[in-house]
Amino acid sequence: MFEAQTGMLLWSLETSTLAALLAVLWLHAPSKKHHLFFACGFAAVGIGSALVSQRGYLADFWTIIVGNTLALSAFGFWLAGLLRLERRKIEGWIFIPPLLWLAFMFLPPVRDSMLARVLVYHLCAAIGYCTIAGVVLTSKEPLSTTRKIFAAALVVHALIGPLTAALIIPYNMLVGQRLPLTAPVAYSAAFSFVVLMMIAVKMFMEDNERRLHRLSVTDHLTGVLNRRGLMEAFPRIKKAPEHRSSQLMLALFDIDHFKKINDRHGHQCGDDVLVQFCALVDRIVGVKGTFVRMGGEEFAYLLTHIDLNAALRIVDGVRVYFARLSTEGIGGSFSSTVSIGIYSAPVVEADLDLMLKMADRALYAAKSAGRNRTVFNDGVANVVLPADDRGEDPHDNNADRQVAALNRIAAIGSA
Repeated sequence: MFEAQTGMLLWSLETSTLAALLAVLWLHAPSKKHHLFFACGFAAVGIGSALVSQRGYLADFWTIIVGNTLALSAFGFWLAGLLRLERRKIEGWIFIPPLLWLAFMFLPPVRDSMLARVLVYHLCAAIGYCTIAGVVLTSKEPLSTTRKIFAAALVVHALIGPLTAALIIPYNMLVGQRLPLTAPVAYSAAFSFVVLMMIAVKMFMEDNERRLHRLSVTDHLTGVLNRRGLMEAFPRIKKAPEHRSSQLMLALFDIDHFKKINDRHGHQCGDDVLVQFCALVDRIVGVKGTFVRMGGEEFAYLLTHIDLNAALRIVDGVRVYFARLSTEGIGGSFSSTVSIGIYSAPVVEADLDLMLKMADRALYAAKSAGRNRTVFNDGVANVVLPADDRGEDPHDNNADRQVAALNRIAAIGSA
């Protein structure tokens, strides 16, 4: 009796200490609510275990019903913390384990039998562990080896409880032990839980590293990749086997007269234009290609393709639709335009520095041609794409003082 009670109290002290540490982390950074949820989970285990350890000293209602309900409610808090950490919706199903336990406690045959209670408790705990494993495996984060190991360990831990209890409890009852906490059960549960915590810590460290890396390659204002993201994406695109026979297009976007927008309407309005532009690009291109903010009002878009004309239509569509949007500024709403410079090369021959240089030349030509233009650099000349929204004759294109024929683009696209 003393060994069982002491073990439960030590377990309560350890989990309560974890809860206190997590609570301190939350107080240090209140925006990180997952720390608070995890703290509540360990606190529930600590308080619940302390109540269960007082079996024989407190009424059964407190030691059996309340104590075990609190311990099982920890799964709800842990699931809430995990979902919050991964920016997923928190729903009521996370508290199935404690609710299921309470439902069984309304059944006299279960409530009045120690063996039935212990088996039901471990069954509810198993459901909790398996639910956590499911959330881990369905995360938006990459399914790393550590995540798979953690999920497998959770399932194994979920099975250990009911199986061990089914073997140990009958023996306890034969020898007259009052609490279903023997050395094999305690040691196996403690060791398994420590292993789970170690794997979980490693998983969270890996996830934090990924999040920090994602922040380092993401523009904080618009949420798109930054220049560093482009530098990292380019070699991956080149090495991808499925792109070996494709062309790679680089488009540079520069919002026209952006300084005047800031001067006339304020920098907040200028930021709104940038965010609006990125949202438009996201709607048009979706997951096709890589879109980044190079800095200021300049953006870049990488797209592998086998049909240059189709790729050009996608990019020029951004220009057309952006000109139709309006932004609220000082003195009323206004519209903005964007100039685009494009260069394309075979993926196997593509060089980022060269592509940026050639696309920038095309962009300069688009600005010189009157802005709100899309210009394609074919390696020889800059070709201003004809635009229906400007009512242009497709043969009346002059950029860099060279007559550009659309059949040159068609020839490049079919090469």
